[in-house]
Formats: sequence, C-alpha cells, structure tokens
Amino acid sequence: MKLAPALALILAVSGSFQWPLPEGWRQETIPFPLEFAPDLPYKGVEELRFSPGMFKPDQGGYWSYAFVWWLDGHPALDAPELTSSLQRYFTGLCTSVAKEKGQTIDPARISASLHATDGPRAKLGHAVAAFAGTVDSYDPFATGKPIVLNVEIWVWDCDRSGKRAAIVLASPKPASAPIWSSLRKRRDEFVCHKP
Repeated sequence: MKLAPALALILAVSGSFQWPLPEGWRQETIPFPLEFAPDLPYKGVEELRFSPGMFKPDQGGYWSYAFVWWLDGHPALDAPELTSSLQRYFTGLCTSVAKEKGQTIDPARISASLHATDGPRAKLGHAVAAFAGTVDSYDPFATGKPIVLNVEIWVWDCDRSGKRAAIVLASPKPASAPIWSSLRKRRDEFVCHKP
C-alpha cells in the first residue's frame, strides 16, 4: 500500500482497528491498566491522537485531542460509569504529571459531568451510545493551571473484534470552534473493521 506523502498517513492497528494519523498530529498507545490510573478496571489499550499545538496555550489545538479506549469484553460504559472513569483518568494523569514537574494541584478539584445525547444511531452499522459534558481538570504539562474540557463520547461494540470502543474528543474550545471539525474528523476516521 502506497501512502499519500502529503497526508503522512499512518495506520495504527491494534486488534483490528485502524486510525489514520494526519500530518502534524501525534499519536501514543498505552496498554491497560494505565500506569497513571491503575484503578480503571479495563483491559485493552488506549490509543491517542494529539492535535498540533496540544501543549501550547496560544495555539488553536491547545489541549484538544481524541482518544479511544479499545476494550476487551463489554464493560458497562453508561453516563455514570464514564463520568467516574474520566474523573479517575484525569485525576491520575494530572497528579502523576504534576508530581514529575514539581507542581501542586488539588485532586479534589478534578471532576467530570456527562449526560446522554441524541447522537448518531450507528457507526459502520454498530449501534452508538453518545454522551457529552465537561471535565474540570488541570494542564500539568504547560501551565499548571485549572482547565475545563468539553467532551463528546461515542461508545459502541465491534462484533467482528469482540471489543467495545469508547472514543473521547476533548477540548477547552467551544463546540463551534474550528478545532472541533478536526476532532470529529478523527472520530469519523476511526474504524474498528474495514467497511
């Protein structure tokens, strides 16, 4: 397969999903249990896509990224469970990074609030549960200051792989900001099997 050089397309394959990496974006793959949030009870991997300018407060892509929890089995991922999981995820992430950088944060300030939304009915033929909300967190990477992230989440089961996917889009920018078009494109590009 010849990849388009302008797009610098890289396919990440884990299990059976594919997710292109556009030019300027960065990726990371972390297996569960996550080192910074070992109490999350999932098995599988977290695959991340960081927008250009992710750690630069003056950039349009600041703290804007997408990640997929590609999970074994079918763990419950309704609004209460996702709310709890994201709070534990960001508490662990921020506490771990802040400690490495000698920063002081208040873990009790980190919280999440999610609700079900009228999202899409299906992705590649799989029924989707859609959620939206906010995460009150910190930016321990660049500023050490509190930050509020807007989040959109889709959850679905990929019967062909036996996995449950939860794709999370996050940004401090409002949903009307241009970065959200890029984030939603990342969500659309993620496929758990070839159509």
